[in-house]
Amino acid sequence: MNKKIYKEPTKQETETTINVIYDMQEFCIYTNKVNLQKQLNKLLGEPTKEYKIKRSITGSMWKIPFSDKVKISRMILKANIFEL
Repeated sequence: MNKKIYKEPTKQETETTINVIYDMQEFCIYTNKVNLQKQLNKLLGEPTKEYKIKRSITGSMWKIPFSDKVKISRMILKANIFEL
């Protein structure tokens, strides 16, 4: 398994977005926060898309269909998305 290299964003550029796309019946989660990317990678598996600058990962995106209730519950219950 390759060791992934993440690029830490500046405090002002840190973002996490969760979009609910009803038409396509899926959740779309994007984050550039390194700790959350690693946590979601463990809980949800490999991201649908990784955004890179050279070899460093600057952000990750996961698409989770509504039918995948296991991943949705893992994301809500175990991932520290809301910084609580």
